Amino acid sequence: MGKKVLINLNSDNIFSCENYLDIASNIGAEIFTIGFSVEKRPIIALKKGTGKIKVLFVSRIHGNEPATTQAMLEFFNNYNSKDITIFGILLANPDGASLFEQLWLQNREPHWKNSFNNARLNAAGVDLNRDWFDLSQEETRAIRRFIFSIRPDFVIDHHEFYWSDKGYPPKQPIEDEDGFMATMTDAPFYGVHQFVKEISKKAMYTLIEKLENDFQWKIKVRHFAGKSDNNIEIPTVLGIYLALRGIPKLLVETWGVGCSTLLLEQRIKFHYLSMKYITNWIRSEESSFLNKPESLQLLRYNLKDADSRKIDLFLRKLGLHQIKFKKEKDSVIVNIPTTEVGFIDTIHNSIFERKRM
Repeated sequence: MGKKVLINLNSDNIFSCENYLDIASNIGAEIFTIGFSVEKRPIIALKKGTGKIKVLFVSRIHGNEPATTQAMLEFFNNYNSKDITIFGILLANPDGASLFEQLWLQNREPHWKNSFNNARLNAAGVDLNRDWFDLSQEETRAIRRFIFSIRPDFVIDHHEFYWSDKGYPPKQPIEDEDGFMATMTDAPFYGVHQFVKEISKKAMYTLIEKLENDFQWKIKVRHFAGKSDNNIEIPTVLGIYLALRGIPKLLVETWGVGCSTLLLEQRIKFHYLSMKYITNWIRSEESSFLNKPESLQLLRYNLKDADSRKIDLFLRKLGLHQIKFKKEKDSVIVNIPTTEVGFIDTIHNSIFERKRM
């Protein structure tokens, strides 16, 4: 991966959150706190570079998916370019990550029964990657504020997945015909602006080609994509939320939950190279990012005869996501970037069960 590996993969503190933070403070990155978890642990962001184009990497929304954090530390340690500004959220769910370490120290066997699913959640028992529409948690609210303070041009959301129903591990996906070692999802969702769809799709297939060549792993496309692109998707997960908010994105997942240290070095390397390759690709596609549509579109929602409770919910949801609006007689008017029209329509359609007139 370049320089000396920062974390000894055979040590007892391999998944220590304190160790992660100590390392983060010594890799030459700007480091700052963007918020706090339910249990008041800091949510840390890293930054390197000074370029116009900004890329954000998000790791550990689920605490029991450890390879992503280690990959981020390695990548930021080795990144020395200035032309692209990179940001990283090291531990999006620090409470879950801390619980994962505690549970892993008690049982290190790679086994599907050791998925430690409580560590997937935050300390309030909420799956943070189902909370982006409601923003009910400290963590999601803090991360949303940070994202829209920097306005990244591209986001990769790093995860690991599990297969308890197939007995992986000790079995491995390669033992089954339909098994796969990694998956990626771009932005094929209903309402997503064409600019976001095209950039995300191109990034995904570029990355798949490179990583399949490097790893000889089967990489499945859009395993976690949800419904078809003809259906409204409520943006509860970060990937759909970002895409509807006009930000090109990619979900990158490796098989890893319940795996303990099984294939850990390869899992870390997969995420590390995802970060490296996508940054290089974005550098080569700079003009595409700089030509992002910037125009605004005026949306008018006719709410005449609508249930007053639904109208109130609609306005509260707009306010929750910092969307400015104006009420005018029986209408609500929103002036929004064209790349975010799908998000406002999704809020409206999910509440009133009808499309904008």
